[in-house]
Amino acid sequence: MQAPDTLNNMNKLSPREKEVALYIAKGISTNDIAKKLGIKSNTVSTFRKKIFVKLSINSNVEIFKLFLNN
Repeated sequence: MQAPDTLNNMNKLSPREKEVALYIAKGISTNDIAKKLGIKSNTVSTFRKKIFVKLSINSNVEIFKLFLNN
């Protein structure tokens, strides 16, 4: 089960950050996410960093677990 703080922090994500987080949870690469969203890979990486900070997590695996548990 996810920590309550992590679940509450999901609400802090912007719609675009949630979209990127979902793609990360699906295991889609940074380059492929960028292509799907029509943005640069560096922008996806920036979103990933912001997501990690807002959710207090450190890896893509933790994003996957978060979406799996919701």
